[in-house]
Amino acid sequence: AAQPDRTRAWFGATVTIADEDDNERTVTLVGDDEQDPSAGRIGWSAPIARALRGAAVGDLRTVRLPAGEKEWEVLAIAYQAG
Repeated sequence: AAQPDRTRAWFGATVTIADEDDNERTVTLVGDDEQDPSAGRIGWSAPIARALRGAAVGDLRTVRLPAGEKEWEVLAIAYQAG
């Protein structure tokens, strides 16, 4: 909530992304000890979180996964009120 630049994805951001097939996904960037992928809570060190760091709405980010690369577009960024 104390993030000064709320136009970009940083720690604590809830980010809505879409892949090449327009499949949307919403994730929250959290500490590695708080991660729960089934609940959309992605650890800060996870590949998708690393790719999203500093992204703004409209940015395309490539995530390198074991199955290969996947590109995501950032649709929205929100921060929970403190």
